[in-house]
Amino acid sequence: LSCLDIDNCPRYHLPNVFTPDNDGHNDLLIPFPYSFVEKVDLKIFNRWSELVFETQDPDVNWNGKNSFTKLDCSDGVYFYICDVYEIRLAGVKVRKIQGSVHILRKN
Repeated sequence: LSCLDIDNCPRYHLPNVFTPDNDGHNDLLIPFPYSFVEKVDLKIFNRWSELVFETQDPDVNWNGKNSFTKLDCSDGVYFYICDVYEIRLAGVKVRKIQGSVHILRKN
């Protein structure tokens, strides 16, 4: 049976920490392995509720830089909201997730 046959696929999840310090390990925010996701609408905010990153790419690949200033975001906790467009037996369903991600750098 495939995941689509039983409509009980692994859910889309983001890690709660990453280390964008260019050491080759955990430098990008990427979701845990997932399947059957058409797209996402992800927005990441700093502690002052300012948007620092957004994407519709399910792979995310955030490098810890502010998309608008191109500067590194400071260490700390960032909050996200995300609409996940999951391909289900009944068609594409939108599921909302939210949470936080912590940026840690060694420098």
